[in-house]
Amino acid sequence: MPHDAVARRATRPGRIGRRTGRATRSAVAVTALLAALLAALLGAGAPVATAAPDAPGADRATWELPAAGDVLAAFDRNGYNEQDGAPRQIASPTAPGRQALEFRLDGGDQRSEVQPRVPDQVEGDVWFYTYRGGLARDFPTDTEAWQVVLQWHHTGDSGSPPLALEIKQGRLLLATEGENLQDLGPVRGGDRLDVTMRVAFSQDPQRSAVDIWRDGRPVLEGHRPPAGTMLDGSNYLKVGLYRATAIDEGGRLWVDDLRVGRTMASVSPTARTGSATAGEDEDEDEDADPAVAASPSGAAAGRDGDAVTWVAGVLLVAVVLLLVATRRDARTRR
Repeated sequence: MPHDAVARRATRPGRIGRRTGRATRSAVAVTALLAALLAALLGAGAPVATAAPDAPGADRATWELPAAGDVLAAFDRNGYNEQDGAPRQIASPTAPGRQALEFRLDGGDQRSEVQPRVPDQVEGDVWFYTYRGGLARDFPTDTEAWQVVLQWHHTGDSGSPPLALEIKQGRLLLATEGENLQDLGPVRGGDRLDVTMRVAFSQDPQRSAVDIWRDGRPVLEGHRPPAGTMLDGSNYLKVGLYRATAIDEGGRLWVDDLRVGRTMASVSPTARTGSATAGEDEDEDEDADPAVAASPSGAAAGRDGDAVTWVAGVLLVAVVLLLVATRRDARTRR
């Protein structure tokens, strides 16, 4: 008679299979859920793309300041731009092995500039720029009046340029038409300047944009000047020293690396060299990797990676324990 346990199991062979199947399906479902959770955590811990400069070497610059030879031959020159003094070629005090252009103005002087031989910037263009140089120790960075070191001038003869890098009141600034000043951080005599820019040129403010990195770190992102980045049909680039005649102190700076290109990679220096001031070491962060520096925190990214690894381990142990418990339950029900 089929009344004992063995006999009952023998007469209902499908029950065991259904229980075991349900247990297996439950384990698979839970495992899939845990795997999805793990994948989400891994995705959350992955690095987020930023606007940091690309790795150098992927492209070549459209134009760059020669590191040696006749540096001034790479520029257009005229008496108007050099009305208060011509730049002179020197060995860079802050970038060993490179030549530089030195610009000097006495008190009351206004202009010493040259024009890189680069294409004019026109409507719809996107260009990248790197400007690297240094200020003399006695450079008057705390003046109340403006001092332009790099400018994108419109073709018209009058009015302030649509874009310019300025120094005044101890700050490095982006000015549009001499106003709408955007603070790019402190600056003082003896500092090394290292600025990279992306500019979308347009007379339409909605199509204009300026992104700026200083020492490899973003300091201005997605800025849209109220009047756009152009005032008329085109802009042309000028570099040097142009300032208010009210400044009665002399000023001296040099530029040893100036690059213009169509991509970030094309204007990225292959290495950071030189020192913050002649004869002194650079600050530690001068050698920072731009891609790491542009993230909210390199250390935080490392901690996020450690957390993801820890959570992954815990989930793996949970899956194993679940599978063991499921198998035990299946045996108990037989």
